[in-house]
Amino acid sequence: MKRIVSVLLTLALILSATAALAGSFQQAYYNEDYAYLDDPESVYVSLTLEEAYYLLQQEGHYLILLGGSWCGNTTPVIGYINEVAKEYGVPVIYNLDFRLDGASRASHIRETQTADLPGAAYNYLYGELVTRYLTNLNDYVEYKVDSESAVTYTNADGEEVTVPKVQVPFLFLYNKDNKDAAGSPAPIVAGLELMKTRGDFVTEDAVNQEAVDAYKQTLRESVFDAAAAVTLTPFTDADYIRLSYNEKSGREIFAPGDEIAIETVTYRQLQALLGREGTSVILLGGSWCPNTQAVVKIVNDFALANGVTVYNFDTKLDGGYARKIWGYAQDLHIRDNASAFAHLYVDLVLDYFQNIETEYTLESGNTIHYEDAEGRTVTANKLQVPYLLVYTKGLEDEYANLIPISAYVEQMLTLDETREDYVYSDANYKAYTDAVYAVFEAYAALTGGEAVRPAE
Repeated sequence: MKRIVSVLLTLALILSATAALAGSFQQAYYNEDYAYLDDPESVYVSLTLEEAYYLLQQEGHYLILLGGSWCGNTTPVIGYINEVAKEYGVPVIYNLDFRLDGASRASHIRETQTADLPGAAYNYLYGELVTRYLTNLNDYVEYKVDSESAVTYTNADGEEVTVPKVQVPFLFLYNKDNKDAAGSPAPIVAGLELMKTRGDFVTEDAVNQEAVDAYKQTLRESVFDAAAAVTLTPFTDADYIRLSYNEKSGREIFAPGDEIAIETVTYRQLQALLGREGTSVILLGGSWCPNTQAVVKIVNDFALANGVTVYNFDTKLDGGYARKIWGYAQDLHIRDNASAFAHLYVDLVLDYFQNIETEYTLESGNTIHYEDAEGRTVTANKLQVPYLLVYTKGLEDEYANLIPISAYVEQMLTLDETREDYVYSDANYKAYTDAVYAVFEAYAALTGGEAVRPAE
């Protein structure tokens, strides 16, 4: 498949371009996404579903918050959790949202399989997380395994399994190797499932400080005192990138000491990133993809050489983990016409990537589409991954046409030395690195810098 590179830059565009994104995107995202979190340097860091699977297999202690900004119980307390975390010197709380688009109930995987919702067909993603990792969740939640509200899913062997249903927010301290007094596995070391609403803390715009203080004290006694007694372990996007690409490729793509400048984003975070002023470099692809495996190290080398963070979004919202590692038959892939979530991909392209160019053109018929509420077919270009691009919100050409994608490369290469598309053959390596350099040149032009190539 041929390489496609487009650089649509003129002096006028360069002069009108906005500056690159500054500061921590994660922190800015949480501050903007949660109405009652007023801290541009909060402790929250998001997890994709696959990142959560990898984190939960690592040694050490981690503080994790389940919940999302759609939740009327999570939103009013996330600021208080942040305040107590900072009081205890906690550097990071990892956040996982079971609504995989960060918004609609249709994408919620914490539903029993009889629920008439698309996400219910993927509820094994929640079920396996509980079955494999949160094995003592039953001790902390209201909806226990024998309750009517428990979640039943069908595992990869065709067996029905029922697990407790956690309500959110659920804040917990996790250590995969922890055991209780009897010597039984107890990976949830401490946890709090407590449903509060904004009205519990604020009435007629006046803060009930007594209620706030009582909630904070409950946080301390239930979770943070236990966290203070241990050393919390860092888990970064770099750790996830290294673990996932090495495992799925069966190769050491990233060595233990390699610096990694790739930051993963969820679907909702990608929307937020694309909606912000500024210019960013984005990589669409995932560790499940042999073509992305082939080039991710090259992209990372360019990112490091240029001091740029590359934001990575995987169109498989589960990272393909359940099928690749656990043997399930399907992926939660939004770039797939067979998926009930194809609209997420199509809307993303139509709303943000107005000038996208792909090898599979609209005229070719190889597109992604869905039917809207009125029965109309909505269609978008089908990109292939890896797809590396430079994005600037609101960027226009001299005719006032939106051209938010100023440069991109879409090229399919492999790590198989026996194939013609082997990434490290002289011709393929030169072509791909030239293309990636053009992407970083475009980024540099828009942000007032100068692109460089990595040292060989």
